[in-house]
Amino acid sequence: MQLLKNYFPILLTFLLLSCKNKAGNQSDPAKKTDTIIQDKTVIAKDTPEVRAVRSSVIDTTAILAAFKNTVKTAQFRKELGIARDDSDGSLFDSERPILIGDLNGDQLPDAIMPFSIEGRGGGNNWDAHYAIFINKGDKLEYKSSFSRGGDLAERQVQFMSIQNNVIKGAEVPGFKFPEGDSIAVSYIYKKGGLVEK
Repeated sequence: MQLLKNYFPILLTFLLLSCKNKAGNQSDPAKKTDTIIQDKTVIAKDTPEVRAVRSSVIDTTAILAAFKNTVKTAQFRKELGIARDDSDGSLFDSERPILIGDLNGDQLPDAIMPFSIEGRGGGNNWDAHYAIFINKGDKLEYKSSFSRGGDLAERQVQFMSIQNNVIKGAEVPGFKFPEGDSIAVSYIYKKGGLVEK
């Protein structure tokens, strides 16, 4: 019942606009309008605002695609010390959460994606990082990585959210160092990287 209450106004609006568009477009097919629905708000016509909304929407799929392209770049490999032949470890991108939020104050959703590199030098060690992506309106641009610790680190950083251009999280005891307390941390995006606030 609650679902019906929430979505009935959207469905009704969509149907009314569809009927109106069909009636209005019968005589002139050039008067077609693009209609999108976002947060229960109907935006009609292809305007600069509609195009901005379309180009600024990012999700997990878009972030993973950007990451897959990034790992092939010389910048990424050099920054993380990964050889061209992958003999310096294997990349794993299945960690979560992937965080989405505005990092640089331009009102577009940016992204922070966790990943790890395992088996450097043929061992079973691992080091963990975040990839920082800035939304340029039509694509996610990789800016830098942020080291969040590894299997031998005494402390590790875990980000939880992005709010008001601030990344919030905790510094927690390392994998092999369970003693100690977690400490709240806040970071901001500045000059292409993350710095503690």
